Amino acid sequence: MDFSGCHDDDSFGPAVRGCRGDFDFTIRFEQLVLGIIPPAVFVPLVFPRLLHLWQRPNIVGGPILLAAKLVAIIALAGLQLGLLILSASQPGKFKALLSASSALGLLSSICIFILSHAEHTRSPRPSILLSSCLVLSVLFDITLARTFWMAREDSLAGAGSRVSLVVAGYDLNSAETVFCRLFSAALAFRVVLLLLESVQKKSIFRPDAGWKAEEHSPEETSGLFGLGAYAWLNTIFLKGYNTVLTIDDLFALDYSMSTQRLEAKLAKYANDLPPPKEGDVPDAPRSLYNFGRKKHGLTRALVKALATEFLLPIGPRLALSGFLFGQPFLINAALTYLELPADVAPRDHGYGLIGATFIIYLGVAVSTAVYFYYMERAMFMVRGALAGAVYRKTTEQRLDAADDAAALTLMSTDVERIRTGLLTINEYWANIIQVALASWLLERQLGAAFVAPLVVILCSIGAIGSLAVITGRRQKAWMALIQKRVGMTSNAIVHMKHLKISGLAAPVETLIQQLRLDELAMGSRFRIIICFAVTAAYSPQMLSPVFAFVFTARSLDTASVFTALSFVILVTMPFIMVLQGLPTVVSAFACLERVQEFLEKPPREDFRTPLTETRKTLEKPDTSEPGESDTVVIDAAGLGWGNDKFSLPNVRLAIPSSKLTIVVGPVAAGKSTLCKALLSEVPHLSAGSSLRVDLRTHNGRLRRIGYCDQTPFLFNASVRDNVIGLAGTDAEFDEARYRQAIEAAMLLPDLALLPQGDRTRVGSNGITLSGGQKQRVSIARALYVDTDLYIFDDVLSGLDADTEEHVFNRVFGADGILTKQRNATAILCTHSVRHLPAAEYVVALDAKGAIVEQGSFETLLANRNYVASLGVKDKKKKKGGAGGSVVRESREGGESSDLDSAQASTDGPMAAAMAGRDGGRDEPAGTDLTAAQMAGRALAFAIFGLSFGFLYNWGNIWLKFWVEDRVRIPHANHSTGFYLGMYGFFQALGLACLFIVSLVNFRTVIQISGARLHLEALQTVVRAPLRFFTKTDNGIITNYFSQDMTLIDGELPSSLTNVGVGWFLTLCTAAVIATSSPYLAICYPFIGGIFFGIQKFYLRTSRQLRLLDLEAKSPLYSHFLDTMKGLATFRAFGWVAPGVALNDRLVDRSQRPAYLLAMIQRWLTFSIQSVMVILSTTVVTLATQLRSNTAFTGASMILLMNFGDVLSFIMYAYTMLETSLGAISRLKTFSENVHGESYDDNADENVKPPLAWPTRGAIRLNNVSATYDDSSDLRKPPQMVLDNISLTLRAGAKVAICGRTGSGKSSFILLLLRLLDPYAPGDGGVPEKDVSASDQDTSLAADGVFIDGLPLHTIDRPTLRERVIAVPQDAVFLPDGTSFRQNLDPFGAADASMCQAALETVELWPFVQERGGLEAGLAADTLSQGQKQLFSLGRAILRRRVRAAAGLSGPGSGILLLDEVSSSVDQKTDRAMQTVIRDEFAGYTVIMVSHRLDMVLATCDTVVVLDQGRVVETGVPSELVESEGTRFRELWLVGKKA
Repeated sequence: MDFSGCHDDDSFGPAVRGCRGDFDFTIRFEQLVLGIIPPAVFVPLVFPRLLHLWQRPNIVGGPILLAAKLVAIIALAGLQLGLLILSASQPGKFKALLSASSALGLLSSICIFILSHAEHTRSPRPSILLSSCLVLSVLFDITLARTFWMAREDSLAGAGSRVSLVVAGYDLNSAETVFCRLFSAALAFRVVLLLLESVQKKSIFRPDAGWKAEEHSPEETSGLFGLGAYAWLNTIFLKGYNTVLTIDDLFALDYSMSTQRLEAKLAKYANDLPPPKEGDVPDAPRSLYNFGRKKHGLTRALVKALATEFLLPIGPRLALSGFLFGQPFLINAALTYLELPADVAPRDHGYGLIGATFIIYLGVAVSTAVYFYYMERAMFMVRGALAGAVYRKTTEQRLDAADDAAALTLMSTDVERIRTGLLTINEYWANIIQVALASWLLERQLGAAFVAPLVVILCSIGAIGSLAVITGRRQKAWMALIQKRVGMTSNAIVHMKHLKISGLAAPVETLIQQLRLDELAMGSRFRIIICFAVTAAYSPQMLSPVFAFVFTARSLDTASVFTALSFVILVTMPFIMVLQGLPTVVSAFACLERVQEFLEKPPREDFRTPLTETRKTLEKPDTSEPGESDTVVIDAAGLGWGNDKFSLPNVRLAIPSSKLTIVVGPVAAGKSTLCKALLSEVPHLSAGSSLRVDLRTHNGRLRRIGYCDQTPFLFNASVRDNVIGLAGTDAEFDEARYRQAIEAAMLLPDLALLPQGDRTRVGSNGITLSGGQKQRVSIARALYVDTDLYIFDDVLSGLDADTEEHVFNRVFGADGILTKQRNATAILCTHSVRHLPAAEYVVALDAKGAIVEQGSFETLLANRNYVASLGVKDKKKKKGGAGGSVVRESREGGESSDLDSAQASTDGPMAAAMAGRDGGRDEPAGTDLTAAQMAGRALAFAIFGLSFGFLYNWGNIWLKFWVEDRVRIPHANHSTGFYLGMYGFFQALGLACLFIVSLVNFRTVIQISGARLHLEALQTVVRAPLRFFTKTDNGIITNYFSQDMTLIDGELPSSLTNVGVGWFLTLCTAAVIATSSPYLAICYPFIGGIFFGIQKFYLRTSRQLRLLDLEAKSPLYSHFLDTMKGLATFRAFGWVAPGVALNDRLVDRSQRPAYLLAMIQRWLTFSIQSVMVILSTTVVTLATQLRSNTAFTGASMILLMNFGDVLSFIMYAYTMLETSLGAISRLKTFSENVHGESYDDNADENVKPPLAWPTRGAIRLNNVSATYDDSSDLRKPPQMVLDNISLTLRAGAKVAICGRTGSGKSSFILLLLRLLDPYAPGDGGVPEKDVSASDQDTSLAADGVFIDGLPLHTIDRPTLRERVIAVPQDAVFLPDGTSFRQNLDPFGAADASMCQAALETVELWPFVQERGGLEAGLAADTLSQGQKQLFSLGRAILRRRVRAAAGLSGPGSGILLLDEVSSSVDQKTDRAMQTVIRDEFAGYTVIMVSHRLDMVLATCDTVVVLDQGRVVETGVPSELVESEGTRFRELWLVGKKA
C-alpha cells in the first residue's frame, strides 16, 4: 500500500508534477500538513477546555441527540482504528506517514468522544472547538480522499495485470482500495458528526438546571456557524425592521460580559489585595488599584484579566492571513492560465481556479467575521471593566480631590477611545508576520528590488512616528480642554436656576462657549496631524510599486507584474491600516494612562480608630460626669484639608453617647469640617493625635451614620426613593420607620400637595424642591437609617421659625424620636442658637477653629463666655415636640418649586406658552460659513475626491499599457522610463488629492458643526425655562455636551471623509473591474440591488440601536454625577456597595445597545464580503471560460483584493457617519424643541431700557397671579403660587418678605426677575394689557408687574437680570478653576482695587489673600456656607459700585433682591451683613426674604407677609409686632421660643 503510481508524491511539493493532471498536492505534503498537524494541534486544546467545562453545572438534557453524537464518534473511532491497522500492517514508502496520521486521527476521535459529552451536557451552545476541528477535518479529508482515489488509479495503472482481482475496473483486494473506502467512510461520519454538533440546544435544557434560553441572548446558544455568519442577530434585525425597539427588546449580555465580573477580575490583577466583594466598603488606606506607578500597569492588568479574550482572536487572524496570501498565488495561477493558448490550457485548471477563488474569498469573509466577533467582545469587556473601575475608584476618593469633570470624562470619552483604539491592536503583530512573508515572496518575483517598498514604508513610519510625538501631546491637551468644558457645562446645568437669579447666566454662557472655541482650536491642530498621517499612511501603497518596478533588474511578463503588485499590496496594505490607525491607538494608550493616573490617586484614609469596650472619657473641663460613655473622642487632634494649615487645631473633644450635642461658632469656624472629620472625610490629621469613634457593627454590618450635609444632596428620583436611599429594596422597606421619618421632618403636608405624593420625582439636585424642603427630605433620609449615630450640619438654616421649631422638637427635642424613642447620639451644627437650651452638651468654636468652651448649656451660660454672649436664655425645655401644639396654617410646599412639585412627574408636553425662543445674541466670529463658501468647499471635495478615486485605480490600467507595450520590444511605443515616470506622477498626484480632500473636509466640518451646534445647544440650555430643568435629568442634558459633542468632533470629520473618498474609489474600481469582461457589467445592477437590500434591512435597526446607545448612557452619567455630588453621604449611609451594584447594572444596560450596534456593523461587513465572494467568483469564471484579456483580468483581480475591504470600509464609515449625524440630529432636535422662556415667539420683550434704568426702583404689582403649572393643560385648574397680588413698593424702601415655608416668598423674587411670569388665562401668560415706559398713568390701572412704570413683560430678560442685583439663597459660583476675580466680577467691569475693596467690606480679603489673591483659582468647596453667602453679597456690592462709578445710578436708584442670604451665618455675622446692606444700598429698593425676624425688625421699614401665595398683611415691622393678632407677630413669637 504505497500508492507508488507517481514518483513526485514522495517530495514535499506542495504541487505534484507529472501525474494527476498536475492539479493536486503531493501525498507527503498532504499527510504532513493536512493529516498530521491538525489533530496534533487539536488534542492539546481539548484538556484546558475540559477543565473549564468540568467546573460548570450540568444544564442540558437531550439524551437522543447525545446518543447520536456518541454513536457517530464510536463509528468514526472504529474506522480510524481500521485505518491505523491497515497502514501499519502494509509495507510501503508512506507507511510511517499514514500510520502517524491514522494514529493521531484515532487519538483525536477519543478526545472528541470525551469533549463532545462534556460540551453537550455543560455548555449552552454547540462546541466551537469541536465544530472548528470538524470543519477543517472535513475540508482537509475531502482533499485527501480525492488524492487517495486518484493515486490508487495511478497505482493500478502502473502495477501491471492482476485481472483476476479486478471487477468492473476495481481491484477489490488491493490494500489501497480498502484504505480509500475506509477513509471515505470516516469522512462521511465526520460530516454527520459535524451536523450533529451544530444542532442548537434551545429546546433541550434541563428544567431543573435554572438555565432558560428565553432569558439569554441567542448569542449564548449559537454555534460556530451562527456566530461566524452572525445569524444570531436575525431576531433583532426582524424586530427592528418591523417595530420600534426599546432597551428591553435587546438581548441581555451574557454573564462573562457583566461589569461586576469584569471589574472584579481587573481588581484581582491590579492589586495584591483580594478583589472587592459585595458589601465591602473601600475604607482601606491602600487603593483598590495600585500599579506601583509602573508605566502601562493598567494595560498589563487588563491583559492578565482578559487573557483568554485577547487570545481568542489570534486563531481567526492567522487564518485570515493565510487566505490573504492565497490571493497572490491565485492571481499568478489565473494569469498564467490565461496566457496559455485556449487549446493547450487544461479545462480542469480553469474549474480549479473558480473553486479556489470561491474558497479563498469565502475564507477571508468567514475568518474576518470570526476575528472581529472576538475582538469586539474583548473590547466591550475592556469597556465594562474600566467603567466599573472608574466608578469604584470614585467611591474611594478623597472629597478634596474628587473632580466630577475628570472622572466623567474618563468614564465616557476616554473609555470609548480606548475601546475603539485597541480594536485593531492585533493587527500589529499579524501585519509584522504578513509583511515579512510577503517581502520574501516579493523577493522571489523582483529580486533585490523588494527592498524598495520597505524603504518607502520605513520613511512613512518615520514620518508618522514624528507625527505621533506631536499627536500624543496635542491629544492630551485636547482631552484636557474637553474635560474642562464638560465639567464647567455640567456645573452650570446643575446651578442654572441660581445663575439666572444672580445674573451670571450670560457670563457663564460666554465662558463655556469660549472654552469650546479653545477646544476646537486645539482639536483642529490635532486633526491637521491626522491629515498628514492619512497621507503618509497611503504613501507606501501608492509609491511602493513605483520604486519596486524602477529598481528591479528582472524581465517581467504580465503574470509577474500583477503577481508582484499583489505582493506589494500585501506588504503595504497592513501599513495603511496600521499607520492610519496609529493616532487612534496612541490616543487609546494615552487614555489608558489617564485612567491609570486616576485609579492610582491616593484614596480616602480612615483616621478613625474604634473605641474599645473599656472606653475612657477625656477629662471634660466643664462637666461633672467623668467616666461617662462617649461616642466620639478626639485627642489633641489637628484636622484640616491641607498639611500646612489645620482648620481645627488641637481639638480635645468627647461627645457623649445617647445625647444631643450642639456645635456653634461663627462663620468659617470649622463646624462643617468637624462633621466631616467624624466621617473621616477630612484628609489630614496631625501626628500624635487620635480620632476615636464608636464604629460598633450594627446587624452584622459596619455602623452607618445618619448624616445630613449642609448642602442637601438629593438624586433625581422620587421623594420616597430619596428617603429610603440606595440600600432600600421592597423586601427591606420598613413602612413604620419611613412614616416616622416623614412625620418628624414635617413632610406630610408637602406630600399631600405633590401630584404623585411621595412618588413625585424631585428632579436633578432636588430642583423641584425649595431649600427648606430639600433639607427636610435630607433629615427624613437620615432618620430612616437604622443607626444610633446622627450628624446634622446646619440643616435648620432654610426653615422658617415655625417649621424649624416643629422639626427640632420632633427630631431633637426631649420627646423627639432621636432622644426618646431611639436613645441615639445626635450631633447638630447650627447657627440657630435659640435651641441651645435643649442640648445636653454644647461645643463652641471660635473664628480660628479652636474650641473655646464645651459642656452643658447651663454650665457654659454660667461661665459668661462665648455661649453667654449669644444672649440665649435658659428656658425650660419644651415637651411634646413630636405632636406639636401649633397648627400649621399654610402648606409646607416648595418656595422656589411649588413649581416644581406640580411639574416634577407630569407626563404632559412642555407648555405651549414656552413655544417661543429668545432672540439670538451675538455669536462668536468664525462659527458660520456663507452659502458661497459651502458650495465652493463641497465642489472642491467632490473634484479632489473623484480625482483621488480615479488616480488610485488608473495606476493599474497604466501598468496594463506598459506590459502590453513591453511585448512589442524592440518596437515599443515608449520606454520603460516613460511608463514608470508617468506611473509615479499619477500616484503622487493621487496622494496630493487625498491630502486636499482630508484638509478641506476637516476644516469645513469643524467650522460648521463644532462651534455653531454647541452654541445653539448652550443657548437653549441657558434660555430654557425653569420647568425644563425640573422635568429633565441633568445627566441627559450633560450627555448632549459630552457624548454627542465627542461624536461630532471625533467621528464626523473622519467618517465624512472616509465615506466620500470610499464612494469615489468604489465607482472607479467597479469601472476597472468591469474591463476584465463586459459581461460582468450586466451583473452590476443585480449586485447594486443586493447592496440596497442589505443597507435597507440594516439601517432600520442600526438607527434605532444608535439612538438607544446614546440614550442608555444618560442614566449612567446621572448616577455617576449623583455619586460625585453626594460622596460623603454615600459613604456615611453605607451606599457604596449598592451604588457600585447600581453602576454595574447601568453599565451593563448601556453595553447592550452599544454591543449589538457593533455586532450588526460586523454583520454588515460579513454580508458585503459575502457579495464579494460572488463577484470574485464571477470575475474568475468569466475570465477563464471566456478567455478575457490577461492584463485587464490582472488589473481587476488586483483591485478585487481590496474591493471588499473598501466596500466594508465605506459601510463602516457610513455607520460612524450615521452615528455622528444622529448626534447632530439630537442636538438640533434639542435646540428646536426646548423652547426659551418667552411665552410667544412674537412676544415683544426685546425692550432694553436705558443703561441707568432702574432710575428710582419703584415696584408695582397689579392683580398678579403666577403658577408653575402648564397653562395649556386644561385638565385641571392651575395651582397658584402667587394669587392676585396687588402691591406698591416705593423707591428706596427696605422690604422684608415673610411667611412660613411654602408661602411664595422665593416665587415673589423669581417673579421680579421674570423666572416666573404672571398668569393670565386669556392669553397663556402674557399680561392682557400692555403699557409703555412713558405711560405712567395707564400703568397704574394695568395688570402686571412694573418697575419705574415699565412693564416687565416687555423687557429683555437677560437685561433685566443684569440691571436688578439679586443674591440667591444658595450661593452660586463659576465652575472650579475660574479665579476669585472672575467669580466676583463675571462681567469684567471692575479693576483689581474695586474687587479688593468689595472683599474687604465683607471681610473675605484675608481669606482670598491666603490663597493667592484675586487671580488665584477658586474652588467653591473650600468656602464654608457662610463664606459663600458673604462672597455672594460681595459680588452684589461690587455690581452696585461699578454702576455708581459709571454714573448709571444715583444715590436713590436700583433694586436689590435678597433670598435668605444670611441663613448660614451666625448672628454676629448676620448683623454685620445687615449693616453692610444698609450702608451700601442706602438708596436702593431692597427686597429681602428672611426667616430671621429680629433682623427684619432692625433693618426693614416695610414687611409683606405671604400665606399660600396671597398677601395677608403689610405694614411697618415694629408696629405689626406690637399689634395683637397680626400674622407677623405670630411668626415673631414662634421665632422667639426656645
